[in-house]
Amino acid sequence: MIPVEGGIYTLGRDNGPASEAPAHTVQLQGFRIDRTEVTNAAFAEYLNALAIPVAAQFEGGNATRDHLSDESAALLMEEQRSSGLYPIIALDDPQARIGYSDGAFRPTPGYENHPVTETTWAGARAYCAWRGTRLPSEAEWEAAARGADASLYPWGNTAPDQSRVFVSGQTGVTAEVGSRPAGATPSGVLDMSGSLAEWTSSLKRPYPYDPADGREAPDRAGERVTRGGDYIYDAGSATLTATHRDGFSNAPGRGHRHIGFRCVANAMAG
Repeated sequence: MIPVEGGIYTLGRDNGPASEAPAHTVQLQGFRIDRTEVTNAAFAEYLNALAIPVAAQFEGGNATRDHLSDESAALLMEEQRSSGLYPIIALDDPQARIGYSDGAFRPTPGYENHPVTETTWAGARAYCAWRGTRLPSEAEWEAAARGADASLYPWGNTAPDQSRVFVSGQTGVTAEVGSRPAGATPSGVLDMSGSLAEWTSSLKRPYPYDPADGREAPDRAGERVTRGGDYIYDAGSATLTATHRDGFSNAPGRGHRHIGFRCVANAMAG
């Protein structure tokens, strides 16, 4: 994890989309943020720790009711939303890259180090909690991406190109995490533009950002903000900025082929 110092940070801008206005400042405590997005291999490790019963092996994206019990399906298949439970990941979606073989959840070969897709907001939160961490607020995410100088992009103010940002425009065509080192923030955080959009803890509400207005309540219904643009929908430079907060879809109970996540933790004591 990469440390982000506490202090005053600028959120939003006045010369962009209406949802990013007004530009304003927030005071944040120091925290640490994952250097990269969570990978398929890391999320498979979490699924194995849950000891979820599976009746038969399946390839990534091909889970069916024949493979899973009712309880397992409610956690791992998006079509089971009628159960009243949020799935944690939609392993029945063709874009999921985690399957089950030889008694364990395993990433699809060749996708071990790609960012995990199809996790729901609930699944992303649960994974971070399992690690002893949490999802970032959108304020923390933007502070990590822009830094104290409030740059427009994670690497500065130069327009994005393929050396800095992974954008394929093709469903399911992702890249390994950290594959665009030129797009790193000055502190070394990677893939905060392009690759996957990323879940945050925050409800999608207008600026100014106010953590006391209920937008950080985990039990309230509503769309959750995603940040960072994504590899398939957000190919324009305006959507690859560190201020972009209008994700293509933000439904918290669904898995999405273009949304992943990373975790944060409080600053180390001392």
